[in-house]
Amino acid sequence: MLDYNSDHYCPAYKKVIAADLCYDSLCCLTGMFKVESTKELKEIPDIEEARKICKECPYSDLNGGLDEWDGNLD
Repeated sequence: MLDYNSDHYCPAYKKVIAADLCYDSLCCLTGMFKVESTKELKEIPDIEEARKICKECPYSDLNGGLDEWDGNLD
C-alpha cells in the first residue's frame, strides 16, 4: 500500500516532493483548485502533460487502492 503521508517521487515534477505538495498539485491538476494557487506548479513547463501524468500516478487514487482491494489480507 502507498504511504500518502510520506515524501515520494513525483513523475510530474520529476523529483521527490512532500505529501502536502502532492495533494495540492493533484487538486489543481484535476480542476478542484486553480493551477495558480500552487506556486510550485510554475516549475512544470507543460501543465497539460502534467495533468496526464498526475492522472496515471497511483498517488492520485485517494481511495488508497481500496476500491480495487478484494478484502483478502494475505
